Amino acid sequence: MAWLKNREGGGIFPPPFFMPTHPEFPNITGVILGGGQSRRMGRDKRRLHWEGEPFLDRVSRLMAKLFKDVLVVTAENDYEGSHLPVRLVTDRIPHKGSLGGLYTGLVEAKNSSCFVVACDMPFLNLECIALMCHRFSKNISVVRISRGLQPLHARYTKECIPVIEQMIHDGDLKIQNLLTHSDLSIDILDESIFHNIDPYGKTFMNINTPADFEFARKFSLDPSLSE
Repeated sequence: MAWLKNREGGGIFPPPFFMPTHPEFPNITGVILGGGQSRRMGRDKRRLHWEGEPFLDRVSRLMAKLFKDVLVVTAENDYEGSHLPVRLVTDRIPHKGSLGGLYTGLVEAKNSSCFVVACDMPFLNLECIALMCHRFSKNISVVRISRGLQPLHARYTKECIPVIEQMIHDGDLKIQNLLTHSDLSIDILDESIFHNIDPYGKTFMNINTPADFEFARKFSLDPSLSE
């Protein structure tokens, strides 16, 4: 803990090479959304390799370092995950996009709150996730980045379930609309609070297209951008 106290003055989480043996947040479920059709990518993003293993495998192992209960939500039962420290579940309500995946994760979670990420986030930073988990007190905790609110690097409680059910019933599948719903309490964090941990905001980056993937690859190799 002293490592981050020295950097931020309020100990949050040690660097990855000091990761605890046991999950840091046993009362929070980690949820990985891995069910998209990857139309813009042109191939299954879950199986794209990053640092020697598929995206989904890598994100699963990272999340298991923080959370005892980790779920992977997919559109279909089409991913072999028996070698991973996760539970694989399929969408309870099919064809509802990220909002439907979030709904499934919240319903299936063993805990009352979840930290949700996408499977296509190559630079996930466990310290950033831990910071959000430690300070959480509302129905949703989300970060405002340059492109707007990032719903797939956020924490949600099960109180969101009835709101999501109503949104799906009404045909409103925009996950961004959940983040501004009047029935929920929402903590919007500024990206700047992570600058001492992740100065370039890499943890919030996800991959949607081949160009995104190539940019991330070059980004990872640029020594001037190393932390």
